[in-house]
Amino acid sequence: MEINEVFRLVEKQLDKTNSELGFKKSGEDESCISFSGEKGIYRIVYDSNTSIMAFECAYENSDDAEFKTLSRSLFDTASYNERDAKSLANEIEDEISSLFNARKKVDLEKVKMPKAVSRTKAKSGIVSYDTDSLANRFGTLFPEMKEFIKANIVQYGEFLPETFFIEYGSQKVIDIIASGSDADCKKLFKMLNEVYEDGTNEVQDIIGVTILGEMKNDPKLMATADKYMSDYMSGPVHEINKITGKNNKLTKKLKNPPAYKPKKKKSNFMQNALQAQDVNRG
Repeated sequence: MEINEVFRLVEKQLDKTNSELGFKKSGEDESCISFSGEKGIYRIVYDSNTSIMAFECAYENSDDAEFKTLSRSLFDTASYNERDAKSLANEIEDEISSLFNARKKVDLEKVKMPKAVSRTKAKSGIVSYDTDSLANRFGTLFPEMKEFIKANIVQYGEFLPETFFIEYGSQKVIDIIASGSDADCKKLFKMLNEVYEDGTNEVQDIIGVTILGEMKNDPKLMATADKYMSDYMSGPVHEINKITGKNNKLTKKLKNPPAYKPKKKKSNFMQNALQAQDVNRG
């Protein structure tokens, strides 16, 4: 099956969904077919050099729209058939229905922030701080971030901490550390130290890897962070930054996590990173 045949079958199968979402075909050539509407653009891109077919989305309709790759698959003209094309169309249909339906205009003022675990219960060990608690405390500390936290919830139907902090939150933290402001750093690390110490493994991963791992072992940033990090958090954060400060397969994996799949268990990045560090030492 040729790639233009795949494009034709996919377009036909997605006709109804495209109509419901307001998408129309906006371009097609021998390597790409794209659909666009008010909510954004999505496309299938074929690279003949690698035989890889990629499904990509952008949440704005403009010439300089930033596309994100949601999935990749191998396209072999000798073995690819109509069943494979229909399967690809089904996958794309599920993705665009979820992604673009979720981006309907919503009054974010009416969207509730994630709930935080009680500080008293967390300190007593009855419960642990979770990622919703981190989101709540982060939004309280930085009110301008609430809009992005709520938008994350609207888009995915739940709060996805890795996505939020990769896209918005981590940079806010790095900017504060880079500024060297004593008052801001004290407030920031007081919260991070507390949530990390009494948090779940997942929330420790987010703080250690996704957020503070973005210092990438920069000497100036690390020196500033050391003034405010608790002893309990400092050790793991230093070990993580020894890894994130490098450019290798592991850091590439951290920068490019798998595409979002609802209700799938997230990988424990921090544990994997520290295990890799132990292997390197050995």
